[in-house]
Amino acid sequence: MTNLLRNGLVLTGGGARAAYQVGTLRAVAEVLGKRERRPFPIVCGTSAGAINAATLAIHAEDFRRGVAQLVRWWRRIEAPNIYRTDLASLSAHGFRWLASLLGVGAAPKESASMLESDPLHGFLAEVLDLERVQGAIDSGYLHALAINATSYATGHAVTFFQGAETAAPWKRMRRRGERAKITVEHLMASTAIPFVFPAVRVGDDYYMDGSVRQISPLSAALHLGARNLLIVAVGQFVGQARGRNHTPMAYPSFAQTAGHALSSIFLDNLGADVERLLQMNEVVDLLSPGMLAEHGLELRRVNALVLAPSKDLGALAAEYAERLPRGVRTLLRGLGSTQGSGSSFVSYLLFDRDYCDALIELGHNDALARRDEIEAFLDGSLVHMDTLALRDFF
Repeated sequence: MTNLLRNGLVLTGGGARAAYQVGTLRAVAEVLGKRERRPFPIVCGTSAGAINAATLAIHAEDFRRGVAQLVRWWRRIEAPNIYRTDLASLSAHGFRWLASLLGVGAAPKESASMLESDPLHGFLAEVLDLERVQGAIDSGYLHALAINATSYATGHAVTFFQGAETAAPWKRMRRRGERAKITVEHLMASTAIPFVFPAVRVGDDYYMDGSVRQISPLSAALHLGARNLLIVAVGQFVGQARGRNHTPMAYPSFAQTAGHALSSIFLDNLGADVERLLQMNEVVDLLSPGMLAEHGLELRRVNALVLAPSKDLGALAAEYAERLPRGVRTLLRGLGSTQGSGSSFVSYLLFDRDYCDALIELGHNDALARRDEIEAFLDGSLVHMDTLALRDFF
């Protein structure tokens, strides 16, 4: 097996869609079997993927145990675990949110979001023992855990990482890596989708979802030393519109607009970053080690395997939307979530055990369908086939 200190796991954002990652990880654990208990010493997460990443870091001594914990958690999840769903809270908060958008009166600052996410804070504090992360690092089971967020003050993408002493901070154009002791606040900040969930304060700054200004989603894993990346996305890169009914439609609703915006935030930057990775790999392949050393270029090939849904998760969400609490259904219906691609917006908020179970099953089946590629990646033999495979994928 390849040098495991080079293996990095990148879990992207996507609200309830992150249940798909759990199914994928379950399949990876099955492919691994008992060969290796700690395949990913570098774990990076954004938005809901940050929660999955933190769980794996807590159980870094046994990857399969961490995955099993995620499966149990996502299979029993409900919307009230994540945000307030009672009609009274939704109505009061909704009026304050509308007032803040329209600038009517002195609307409180905390109301600049559609939903209140304080239940998630309490839930994470109860189920995640983040004190174990440092123990995993000290024991050598984990090299680093990285959580991505976006600063409201600067607009910079910030990666908070907790890792071994050899893991160094970094600073690039409009993004940086900052050493920190990961807390629930970091996870809440990473999941704070603008307009949907409130901003979260970490230190002296407020933060929003880490996907918003994340122009290079793979950079954190690379800075932390990963050279083999397993990337689990939560949206399709190709073919998402196939089979859709393209009859004339009404003017786009808020939910449709928001759905496309979130898809762009969570997916487009990842696709662009992987394309850059492919191009850099081709450059490295053309240059000999001697030429690289002669010109002082510290370039290395980075192998990557991207796993993503075979189905449109927005369309799948439409089948389960009626399972949301009544108050949430009313709110989303008013925003146009039942029109056309508005179901894509619903898919990010549909924290329902049946929907999440369907995503877990889909992720599991999709990953097992690519079992040979996963085995090649884990064995370190996925070296020259990745460029062709990824180019076809994108």
